[in-house]
Parts: sequence; C-alpha cells; structure tokens
Amino acid sequence: MIINERKTSAIVSSVIWAPTTIKEALAKKKKFGTEAEYISSGTLLQLQWENGKKVPKYLISLEKIQELRAVEEQNDELVIGALTSLASCRKHPFITKEETNLLAEAVAFIAAPAVRNRATIGGNIAGRVGDVIPALLALDAEVTVQNEEKRYKQALWGWFINQADEQGILTNVHLPIYESTQNVHRFYKKVGRREAFTAAIVTVAGYIKWSAAGELICVRIAVGGGDNVPQRLLQTERLLTGKQHSSVNWKEIYTSIIEEFIPATDVFVSGEYRKKIAANLIISQLKL
Repeated sequence: MIINERKTSAIVSSVIWAPTTIKEALAKKKKFGTEAEYISSGTLLQLQWENGKKVPKYLISLEKIQELRAVEEQNDELVIGALTSLASCRKHPFITKEETNLLAEAVAFIAAPAVRNRATIGGNIAGRVGDVIPALLALDAEVTVQNEEKRYKQALWGWFINQADEQGILTNVHLPIYESTQNVHRFYKKVGRREAFTAAIVTVAGYIKWSAAGELICVRIAVGGGDNVPQRLLQTERLLTGKQHSSVNWKEIYTSIIEEFIPATDVFVSGEYRKKIAANLIISQLKL
C-alpha cells in the first residue's frame, strides 16, 4: 500500500495499491468496488482530477503487471499489451509494418513526447475519448478483457456500445494482419492542438479497400474528438460498400456523415462545426 498526495483544486489523499498480477488487481477491485479505480500512467485521470472530477478513495495501479506490456504477432493478428506506451506504439517494429502503421501514424499526433512516454494504449482506450481510438476502430481492433469470471475478446466498437466492463481489466488490443495491402487506403486526420492534454476538436480515420475492378469492398470510417466517444459511421460505410468509386454520390455521403455523427457542443466549438469539419476531412480522403 502506498499513500499518495495528488493536487487537483485541493490536496487529496488516495490509497494506491500496486498488484503484480491481474488476479490480485481484480481481487482489490472486488473488495473496494465503486470506491476504487484502475490506473496505469494516469495522464488522462490527472487532467480529469484537475478539472474537478472526484478522486477515488482507492487507486489500483496496473503498472507492475508485466504481462500487460508484451507486443507479439500471433497467427494472423498483432497483440498489443494494454500497458504498452504510446511512444512504443509509434516505434515498435511490429506496429510500424504497413498493415498496422496507421496506429503509429496516429500516435505521432497525440500530445507531446513526454506524455507519450507515460501514456498507454490501454489507458487511451479506457478513457473513452482518446485520440488513438478512431485509428483502432478503422483498423478493426478487438480487445481482450479479464474479469473475475472469464477472459473474453470482443470488437472494440462493441466494447464501447455495450458499455465497458467496469470490473474487468482491458489486457490486450488485437489488430488483424491482412495478407495483402494492395488497393488499400488508410487515413488518420486530426484537427486540434497536438500539445494539449485535451482531446482534438475532430479526429477521423478510415480503412478503404477496393477490388481490381474499382468496387469498394471494405469500408470502415471512424470519427471522434473533444469529449465525444469515438464512433464508427456504419450507415455511411453501408452506403459506400459495393459501389464503384467512380459512381459514388458524394453529396449523399456528405449528408450521411452530417446526420450520423452527433458530437457535443463544448466551450471550444459547436457540434455543428465538428460535423462539417469531420465530413470535409472524410470526403477529401475518400476521393483520393
């Protein structure tokens, strides 16, 4: 047990536990329930605390659980441990391969180097508004979660839709490794201040694959930014899939993006502004 003082608007004290195994961490969470919260590097939580979010009585640090740090190629997928730093995601030779390099590209636009050295991919996902999430959604990422009852794997998009398992620990991120990278276009675009802790105004990412005949056979588009939980634009994807690139009705696609993306308005920008920026960014990439 470690007693730690953190400064937000006032000095608060939290009890920090540092288990060395997933089993031990889950036991602590079961014992303390809603009074406890998992933490890795704490970069996002620190910002939230400084902005007035209540600091939990107990913090369960995952930083000493070594099995959460591995990056491995397993059969047809890349498995990234949740405690892998964003800096490692930017440079790791497995991640910078063509199939998954979109993740490395996205990380380059997140915060400053000092933050990337501390922040983890699991923490970025668990915060639910991380700028890396749209890239992971575009890459069709899955996550593995361990709770007291079982260890299960599900699509990252589904994990967001069904609400995150608050008792479980996100242990790994899985990215498919495709055999062919021909006729594929991936993109990641961010509008916002890179140096800021706060999420971008708008972040978009996509994966587009077409046949030799020019038919769009796989389309994944994701968008996020601000305090908005990133989302897949499933309706827009359906409108594009199966179409010849040359016959796409771009006005229809623009309208679909505007209708489907429902961002919040905050003190910085309006939701309508976010909609238009996202639609213009996505259309510009789809037309390439």
